[in-house]
Amino acid sequence: MFSLRTLTAITCLTTSTLLAQTTYLSEDFTNGVPPASWTQQKASGTNGWISTGSRAWHEDESGGITCDSYLISPDINLSNASTAYLHFAGEIYYTSYLANHPSSLGDGVNTIEVTTDGGVTWDILWNDTSLNNNDTYAPNLSLAAYLGSATVNIGLHYFGTYAQEWWIDYVIVDDTPVPTLAQATNPNNGHPYTLLGASDLASAQSVAESMGGHLVSISDTSENSWILSQFRNVSGVSNDFWLGYNDLQIEGIFEWSNGEVTGYENWNAGEPNNAGNEDYVQMTTTGTWNDTSGIVMGHGIVEISEPSLKITPLAAGQLATFSVGSFPADSRIAYVVSINGPGPSEIPLLDSDGERHVLDVDLDIISPIFQDSNGSHSISTYIPGSLGGRTLYAQAVVFEPDGDVTISNPIAVPIN
Repeated sequence: MFSLRTLTAITCLTTSTLLAQTTYLSEDFTNGVPPASWTQQKASGTNGWISTGSRAWHEDESGGITCDSYLISPDINLSNASTAYLHFAGEIYYTSYLANHPSSLGDGVNTIEVTTDGGVTWDILWNDTSLNNNDTYAPNLSLAAYLGSATVNIGLHYFGTYAQEWWIDYVIVDDTPVPTLAQATNPNNGHPYTLLGASDLASAQSVAESMGGHLVSISDTSENSWILSQFRNVSGVSNDFWLGYNDLQIEGIFEWSNGEVTGYENWNAGEPNNAGNEDYVQMTTTGTWNDTSGIVMGHGIVEISEPSLKITPLAAGQLATFSVGSFPADSRIAYVVSINGPGPSEIPLLDSDGERHVLDVDLDIISPIFQDSNGSHSISTYIPGSLGGRTLYAQAVVFEPDGDVTISNPIAVPIN
């Protein structure tokens, strides 16, 4: 029996998912403009927003008529939301016809606006400050000011007299600063991968770390091809993919951010070229790699390459769920728990390579070994009321099908 000081018992055995996300709005404009439930307001005699391919497009419209067009989302209910963010992908042409351009030739304005009163009043959430033709962007905008409202509408507002052209796609409202677009588990290594919405490098790296992972490291051609096949055609992909590869330490010497040494690279012709001091790497949608700066937009691919342990909630007198993921299917799992202090503790066994492993947890309580079939495992147990105020130390040990042993992150958290 898995117990804490012999006073707790296993009450349930479940599997867990990698990530929770609530999506309030998602529109990719593949079914025309305006889409179902969207509306458009436009000046008389103008075309307004139209469809081009799978994007919403507002052209410059010659003829001397001033365009003033809103493409308006259906009501978004944020009445019970605790966080909310707006994401979209955009592109602009004839940038110099924006009124705020340093060399402005026109009166153009592109804004993303929000209303909660049916369009009586609009708040400007984002203003296009692009400088170059074909600039692309994918902002992640907080909607914190509109939490609690059941009638939030997003407006794509174009204004201009024979001015700029503007394209918009993948309008998403959800509860994460950078949205999750897709998830998949690589059958060759058992690692889960998560495709993020477009962001700069720092934002993608931050999300990866918050998930207990890292921007992907690629070991060989097989993994590179698998990533491309899984994520290249996902709805919402508008940019190249961030890898965890960089030459920040020594120019021209690239390293994986998780410390892995693979010896594999797949550079595009003429890359890396360090044009303008490019220290980071993206995979293009053809599968080749390109060095770039960290401020351009890209889709982070998060890989969790070691078992990841979480405990929620952790309160005396309540059930706590121990969840571990990111390991090969058909592994066996054991949980090591202590309330007496951290390790180190050497596991009294060898893996298939003859390696001994050291835990960061005292070997006070060791659970039974559980068989798993899908690469994630959870177990719930009661935390006695007498343990309030103590610190719980825990780690998971994974016995992989090939004989290897891997150890999860250590946990040391107070029991409330």
